[in-house]
Order: sequence, then C-alpha cells, then structure tokens
Amino acid sequence: MDGQGKTEATAGASRNGPWRKRPSTILWVLSLGQLITWGLVYYTFPLFVVPMEKELGWSRNELFGALSSGLLVAGLCSIPVGAWIDRGHGRLLMTGGSLLAAVLMFAWSQVDSLAMFYVIWIGLGACQSVTLYEPAFAVITRVYGPRYRQAILVMTFFGGLASTFGIPFTQLLIERIDWRPALVVLAAILVGVAVLIHWLFVPGPKEEAVPIAKPAPSPESTGKKRGPLATAVRVPAFWGLVVAFAGYGLAFSAMSFHLIPLLAERNVEIGVVMAIIALIGPMQVVGRVLLMAAQNRISTIQLGTGIYFAFPVSMAMLAAGISDVYGLILFAIVYGVANGLVTILRGMAVPEFIGPEGYGVVSGALTMPTNIMRAAGPLLGAFAWSAFGNYTPVLWGLAAIMLVAAAGFAAAAVLSKRQARWPQA
Repeated sequence: MDGQGKTEATAGASRNGPWRKRPSTILWVLSLGQLITWGLVYYTFPLFVVPMEKELGWSRNELFGALSSGLLVAGLCSIPVGAWIDRGHGRLLMTGGSLLAAVLMFAWSQVDSLAMFYVIWIGLGACQSVTLYEPAFAVITRVYGPRYRQAILVMTFFGGLASTFGIPFTQLLIERIDWRPALVVLAAILVGVAVLIHWLFVPGPKEEAVPIAKPAPSPESTGKKRGPLATAVRVPAFWGLVVAFAGYGLAFSAMSFHLIPLLAERNVEIGVVMAIIALIGPMQVVGRVLLMAAQNRISTIQLGTGIYFAFPVSMAMLAAGISDVYGLILFAIVYGVANGLVTILRGMAVPEFIGPEGYGVVSGALTMPTNIMRAAGPLLGAFAWSAFGNYTPVLWGLAAIMLVAAAGFAAAAVLSKRQARWPQA
C-alpha cells in the first residue's frame, strides 16, 4: 500500500462511527459542492442587477447594498461557524446552509419589496458562512490531518472554475427563461447539493478528526487550559494575519466592483473591458495549477511573499494610468494569479503560523475581519471616487493598503518562526 493509501486507511480506521468513505472521495465530492455553490450563489449576483433594475425600479446602490449586508453577516457568523465545525457539526451546518440558500433563492425569485430583498441577502450571507471555502477547509483539514495542504490545493482548483461555470450558465438561463425562473432553477440545484453532497459526504460528529500535529508542551499546559481561539489571539502571528487578510479583503472587494467603471472612465472599449474581466478568472486557475505542480518546492512563506508583492504591483500598474490592451492583459495576469493563490494561502497559514488546534474557529476569527472589510470595500471605493473625482487616487490608496497588508503577512511569518509553538507537520 502506498503512502496515500496508508494515510487514508489509518484515517478511516480511527473513526468510531460507521463512516467508511475514503478521504479522497470526500475531497472530490465536497470540491464539486464548492464549484456549484460558489458558481451559483456568490458569483451570479451582478447578472441579476440589470433585469431587476428594469423590472423593479431599484437603484444599483440599493441592490449592491443588499450584497454588502450579506457579506457583513457572513463575516460576523464566521467564528461560531468555525467552532461548530471543530465540534464535528460540519454536516449539519453545510447541509442546512445549502437548504436554506435554496429556500432564499426561491424567495428571491418572488421578491417585489426592497426590504424583503435585504432580508433575503442577509440570510444568504449567513448561508455563505457555512457553505463556502472556510467551513469546507475546516472539514477537509479534519479529514486529511497533516495532508491538508494538498487537499486544499485540489479544492481551490475546482473553486477557481466556479465563475467559469456559474456565470455563463446563469446568464443563459436569464436569457432563455428570464431572471425569476432562473432563480428557481438555481434553487433546485442547491437542494441537490445539500442532500447529495453535504448530507451524504460531509463527516458527522461521531467521526474523529485526524490530527495535524501533536502540540509541543508549553508552560501554559500546567495551568488552566485555554480554548483554541483564546490561545490563538495570544499568538502574535495571529494579528499579523488579521492585517494581511483584512487588507486584502478590502482591496479585492473594491477592485472587483469598481474595475469596470474604472476602465470605462479611461475610455477603454467595452469589448476590451469584458475580455480583461474574463481573463482574471482563468488566471486564478492557472496560478493554482502552477502551485499544484510546484507545491513541494514552495513554502507557505514563499507563497505569501509572492502574493503580497504581486497585489500592490498590479494596483500600482492601474494607478499609473495603463489603458492599452497589452498593459491591461499584464495586469489581469498578475492580479488574477495572485488572487487565485491567496485563497490557498488563507487555508495553509492558520495551522502553520498559529497552530493546528481549533482550525475551524481560528480560521473563522480571521475570516470575520476579512469579510467585514470585503463588505466595506465597494462603499469606501465609491466614497473615495466621489471625494477625488476620479479613480487614480483610489488606486494608489488600494496599493498602499496592500503594502500594509504585505507588512502584516511579513510580521506574521517572522513572528511564527520566533514563536515556534507547534512542530511543523
């Protein structure tokens, strides 16, 4: 039996309950769930904006306000969600979240009140907190133990294809059957994800987690035992990662929602704008494929260094005024590759920089400020644009924010080496 077979056999034998699914089966099926959920719940919102504006008469700011409200709720829910997954309740949370998302998508198809639309998206934000990457990473880390890096790479590779699947599929539905029936179809698909993927393949509370590594003895071990989150916030590297990921969340969100008007402000042809937007998604997948090929030769610190160098460079390129096709293609490549890799970095940095105990709740604690900043990004970008009258100062500001985020990651890397609280897996 090879190393993977031994690991999977050991993982299966360690479980007390009747669960006998192989870790690789859980990984591939749960990755398919991520592809569908990201593709249909997260990425499709902009496709419904124009038809809803035309039919309901709501403004774009009102519509995107609902999205920001949902992202804010997703951030606030992240810590309790992580704690529940650490206790083995991933199956209940992910199944229930998918079912509730299906109900809310159906309710969206019937909406005619702006207040109700906000209620729906606040609920969808809560659903995202229990169905997207962070809870899925926590489940996979429980299943794979010390082999979590390879598993996260596979999962994010599938996730990188979500927009490539979800946006054209949903746009086709809208064109063929209109936006309200399209939402009913999406809701039906999510019911299938909840039952066939999350309920049948996510491990339950009776199945033991595979440990990442055994904690080294520490002076605190003789005193009162702290919970994993209380321990994590006392690790200096934790706060470096808060700065790194929250800064990224703000800059990424502002860039995502303002890139199209930014390029329009510079009189870039709409065909070129759409081509640049379309290029960013595949570049995320390219970055993940390259990392999969070189994963044994790149450390987490090296990966983060490259990412946090690329982000401010890409934003400075736009701030410098590039508007020609080749310059914009270069921007899309640099920005897309870095954006594809930062998701993997978030999954890897928690156990390596902070420690393996309580992955779910600690990851949730890092996700909360990230999602709060992600919710604030579009609004802050709009306010800055209104204040300065053009996007150039906004872009220089985003580049500066990413430099601060890069300093946070560098501090986390240095402090984690000094702390050395946990042996590396």
